[in-house]
Amino acid sequence: MNEHSFIKAVHRSLPTEIYRWKIHDTYTGGVPDVFYAGPAGMLFIEYKYVKELPKRKSTPIKNKLSGLQKAWLTQMESFGHAVAAVIGIKQDVLILDSSDIWSTDIPFDFYNANKITRPQYQEWVARQTLHEGTDKPNSSRKSTKDLGTQEKRNAD
Repeated sequence: MNEHSFIKAVHRSLPTEIYRWKIHDTYTGGVPDVFYAGPAGMLFIEYKYVKELPKRKSTPIKNKLSGLQKAWLTQMESFGHAVAAVIGIKQDVLILDSSDIWSTDIPFDFYNANKITRPQYQEWVARQTLHEGTDKPNSSRKSTKDLGTQEKRNAD
C-alpha cells in the first residue's frame, strides 16, 4: 500500500454525505491532500503514509511535513477550520491535530498509545463533518501537545 491507495481505501468507506476532494495542485505548494465537508463543517487533511514501523522501538517515526504544508494547515486552522496531519501505517492511523506536533518525529510509545484503526478514523472524519461539535477519536488518548512538551524534555 502507498499514500494514494491508503487515501482511496479511506474514501471508499466514508459515508456518501461527506463531500471529499482529493486535491492535486501543481501550482501551489503546501496545499493539503484532501478537503472534506459536510453540514457540521470543513476539514483539511495532510496525509503521510509509512510502509512499516521502524525496527527498533527507540527509532522515532519520521514526520515529514514540509514548511509550506505546516503553514497552510496553520492558516486554515486560524480561520476556524478543522485541520490535521494524518499518518497511516498499514491499517492504523495516527491523527496529529495540533500544530505543536507537526514538526516533531513521533516516538514509538506515543504512536502505540494513540493509534486508531482505519474504521475509527473514518468515524472521526464523519464526526468532524456530519455532526454538531468535534471530538477526538479516543477521549483517553494523550494530547499531541503533550508530545511537544515530551520532546522538549528529551532534548534537555
